[in-house]
Amino acid sequence: MLSCFFKLTPIVISFYTFGTLFHCLYISANQRPSIKATITRMSNTPAYYRLDGAASSLLLSNHTQVPAVAWLGDRLEADVDGAMLANHEDSALAFANLDARAPLDIFPQLSTGYMGSPALAGYRQNAPVAHSFSTKHIEQTGQLLVVVLEDVKSQLEVVQKIALDSKSDVCTVSTSLKNAGSTDYRVDWLASATLPLPNHFSDCISQHGRWGLENQSYRRAIGPGRIDISNQHGRTGHEHGPNLICASADLSVDHGDALFVHLGWSGNYSFRIERLHDGTAYLQCGVLLGPGEEVVAPGAVLTCPTAYFTIGHGLNQCTQRFHSFARQHILPAWTRTPRPIHANSWEALYFDLNDNDLKALVDAAATIGAERFVLDDGWFPARRTDEAGLGDWTVDKHVFPHGLTPLVEHVRSHNMQFGLWFEPEMVNPDSDLFRKHPEWVLHYAGIETPLARGQLVLDVAREDVSNYLFNCISSLVSEYSIDYIKWDMNRDLVLPGDGLSPRSSKQPQAVYALMQRLIDTHPTLQIESCSSGGARTDFGVLKQTGRVWTSDNIDPIARGTIQQGFARFFPPEVMGAHVGHKEAHLTGRSTNLHTRAIIALQGQFGFELDARVLNKDDVTTLHHYTQLYKQHRSWLSNAIYWQLPTSDNLLLASGLVSTSGEDALFSILLLDSLKTTRPGCQRLRGLAKTQRYRVSLASSNIDQLDPFNKAMPAWCRNSIVSSGELIMNIGIPLPVMPPQSAILVYCALEVN
Repeated sequence: MLSCFFKLTPIVISFYTFGTLFHCLYISANQRPSIKATITRMSNTPAYYRLDGAASSLLLSNHTQVPAVAWLGDRLEADVDGAMLANHEDSALAFANLDARAPLDIFPQLSTGYMGSPALAGYRQNAPVAHSFSTKHIEQTGQLLVVVLEDVKSQLEVVQKIALDSKSDVCTVSTSLKNAGSTDYRVDWLASATLPLPNHFSDCISQHGRWGLENQSYRRAIGPGRIDISNQHGRTGHEHGPNLICASADLSVDHGDALFVHLGWSGNYSFRIERLHDGTAYLQCGVLLGPGEEVVAPGAVLTCPTAYFTIGHGLNQCTQRFHSFARQHILPAWTRTPRPIHANSWEALYFDLNDNDLKALVDAAATIGAERFVLDDGWFPARRTDEAGLGDWTVDKHVFPHGLTPLVEHVRSHNMQFGLWFEPEMVNPDSDLFRKHPEWVLHYAGIETPLARGQLVLDVAREDVSNYLFNCISSLVSEYSIDYIKWDMNRDLVLPGDGLSPRSSKQPQAVYALMQRLIDTHPTLQIESCSSGGARTDFGVLKQTGRVWTSDNIDPIARGTIQQGFARFFPPEVMGAHVGHKEAHLTGRSTNLHTRAIIALQGQFGFELDARVLNKDDVTTLHHYTQLYKQHRSWLSNAIYWQLPTSDNLLLASGLVSTSGEDALFSILLLDSLKTTRPGCQRLRGLAKTQRYRVSLASSNIDQLDPFNKAMPAWCRNSIVSSGELIMNIGIPLPVMPPQSAILVYCALEVN
């Protein structure tokens, strides 16, 4: 258990002890100048600093040249003094090593004998590349520590701000590097955070995937050698998510110890995990830079993206902490309000747009309960395919001779909000913008940039480019009173330069700034992050956006694992989840309407289908699920997410429970045929043990289940009442379900 961290893993906190420090006083100043100076500077400072959350504590030991994390885990109930802490830091020193212990501190450096990835790699022309940082100053204000490090010889200063949120138990680390010298300093690597791993953390879980299959979890052992998960796609990426879990071998949804780490950044990054020869292990993350990409001028400061982390018991506890933190500190305020039901035009019409078809689609969407209509790609000049038009952000008069006004007015007549699709960062070579400003694209002189989806990437960090995009978008938002923007980004950044130098690290910051400028100008405007689906999902972009188009794949069977992976770090209410066509456009798989609707109810509910062709039964079915969403959405925006353990890997189950514990919706999806004839019982989570709940089948698909059940569990037809304790321990008996079907279970607190 983490409460035994000091006893079980002394080597993880193998920092210089008091005895070692005093012994160093006898070594000549020429041999140990930095340590002697550090002792003098730190003689009147505390031996440790402590941050406490609701259930977690963080101890920062001040016994070393640079402070080190001595404890991160369960909240420490007893007081800790310096002598007590020193006893636990007195780790062994083996032969065939350096003569002093190499510390794994918050800013590790090679000059101390540390053999892992240093926190800083860089150089100044005609100067040594080695660094020797020591503590200059530490200040604590409440649950915030500001640690100032300096390297006098290299003329550099580092500031790390470490905070522990007292409500969610999520820690944040922000790292800045100041060039105090008179010449440029070139940065090759600057870690946002370096965290020690307990010895019993043997596994890591990372999230990988591809377009249409994001957020797939991969578990591997942490052995000798470095695991380096690096992203070079210029956006958060389908292939790797900026999330990492390190854990004990017994980790499950409810049990085991886990460290969740997320980097709030929408660009290139690297996560590094390594177990060193002495047994210590660490996790490090930061922006992955190109050669010469970051040059810090004299007096300038380079600030890293924030790293977020928590350590807890079981996947669910850590997930719930991240959700709580995001809701408090990351997401826009409008995400705390009930979310409207979307209807999107893309898979219904693609580029084949005209006023009549769009108005008919709006009418049909309103019939099944839509409250916001989003006009997707295809509304601007030359946009009959994805090979032309991007960058020319004006309404195509050939398609819409009277502009968008007739359509917008028709949408408003149904009391629906109006949203519009943009892809601001991109440009087609076949566009007026590119013909006028070919120099505006990211490129390297003399090298042809590969196209993707027939498009190139604009250098948004250029002021003229950003101003152009702002003026185009802002004028349309004003003209049509646009409520919502679906902000897309459909390609990776390849050769992202300004002609000579790399620019990939400038792009995310420039995009954030452009979004924020639009929000400041139009305070009621809401923005969705879309990037070929879920390729831009992180806390960096979510500060400006409040919804993510989770994946271009809305096949509910594929969405089962996609959405489960998404919800591991991000609150489900920001997850765009739509009911698609019977035959999924991305996979060709056919699924019934109930399954599609039940999986869509896991996030922000909506439609990605041609509602004009629905028959009467389909309309009735969808109306049932839209009413369910509307009935419960007042609490869904703050619901507590539970991934449920299942008896078979073919069953995916999760639940959303209100913060009051009065309401809960659980979805259970069967991916394929079970090997057993009966599915057994499913245990639920998050209910109050001593309270009584009425359990009922919320999905309206009992008629579809009937043919597969000789005897149906009684609760499926008539609700039953049971205690939360029995529901969570014994569970509810599942009906026999055909492959690729789902059910929705509702638990309501029984009022006497």
